[in-house]
Amino acid sequence: MTHKETTLPNGLRIVTAHMADAFSVTASIAVGVGSRYEDFEVNGGVTHFLEHLFFKGTKKRPSTKIISEQIDAVGGYNNAYTSNDMTNYYVKAPYQHLGLALDILSDMLRDSLFDAAEIDRERGVVLEEMNVYHDDPHRYVYRLTPPLLWPGHPLSQPVLGSEDVIKNITRDQIVSYKESHYKPGNMVVAIAGRVDHDAAVKMVTGLLGDLPAEETPAELMVEKTLAPDMVASLTKDTAQTHLTINTIAYPTRHAKDPAARVIAAILGRGLSSRLFLNVRERKGLAYSINAGTDSFVDTGEFAVYAGVNLDKTNDAIVAILEELEKIRTEPVGAEELAKAKSQLSGGLQMAMESNGAIADRLATQMVIMGSIKSVEQSLKDINGVTAEDVQAVAAEMLEPSRLRMGIISPDPSGAIKTFEQAIKGEK
Repeated sequence: MTHKETTLPNGLRIVTAHMADAFSVTASIAVGVGSRYEDFEVNGGVTHFLEHLFFKGTKKRPSTKIISEQIDAVGGYNNAYTSNDMTNYYVKAPYQHLGLALDILSDMLRDSLFDAAEIDRERGVVLEEMNVYHDDPHRYVYRLTPPLLWPGHPLSQPVLGSEDVIKNITRDQIVSYKESHYKPGNMVVAIAGRVDHDAAVKMVTGLLGDLPAEETPAELMVEKTLAPDMVASLTKDTAQTHLTINTIAYPTRHAKDPAARVIAAILGRGLSSRLFLNVRERKGLAYSINAGTDSFVDTGEFAVYAGVNLDKTNDAIVAILEELEKIRTEPVGAEELAKAKSQLSGGLQMAMESNGAIADRLATQMVIMGSIKSVEQSLKDINGVTAEDVQAVAAEMLEPSRLRMGIISPDPSGAIKTFEQAIKGEK
């Protein structure tokens, strides 16, 4: 996959990937602002709240209904998401309607009304989104450990933010936050599908080229990691124990990140992974179990998740820790290593058949890192991981004193004791 880049005089970056056989196009506008730019007590959740509000009407299209009808009328769809690092708005449509997609996205980000009545209505929607999240222990357990990994940093707080903030933040505060961060130098227009780069640049220039170039606030970089507390727990009447075992991993494009992702694949990607075979299939200790990594510009996270029978929680914790210790201390075999690398490479290659995935990849890399690593280079990085790399990175990343656990169950006390004793090497 090849791409083309253009930067307008006001700092707005435009990146396209042409897919000659595509009949559709995905256009996205990514903004380099996420929850890590917030002060949780003051405006925690404002980034995500803004994402909702941009769909509530503009001067040209004064209601959600009008925006949706124009996209629906051509068979397209639109959506957005907010992460720790960024916010991304996108429209997928037949390729001949790229102009409409870009016009709608630009209109939303330039001329949203932020009507006070709509803001008040949307408060309830976001609060209900929080409730859904809180009621799902499979998802919510992941929120317990960030304060143990990045104590005192905005990364430790939920993207959805604070209920008090969502209930009370004013329109002026919301608009002020938007005006501080939604600057052309902090935005990337990414388009993938049947698209001509020069034509796209001309369209975007007409829509956003007159925005003034201004500086945006800098993000607070992570300096301190790992709180002294080993476990964060929530006592809740659940039918299963839900737990994660986490540690600090590596930033985006760190030299050790490919090996960390290979380790996660060996341990917990798919039905033939070590954790699935040994913890679920052979020992019958978990129904769902997996492992994965996430990376940010300045840090990263490795996580194992397990949903286990209440009576088998302690055994499951011990079994997971045994697998982490094994990959730390025993070299991985050639066949297993090759399989993990092939899984990761194949997943990336298949994702690149979707212009939505390509647009997202281009937007994310450009807005967070300021440049784009080619798919070919990413594949080379994965396939270059050696058995020695795996063991060295595992020994560092999964060192027992670096591990932290989040757990939700009716009575987590026994599991906490089991985890802490195992980490300290006690019987």
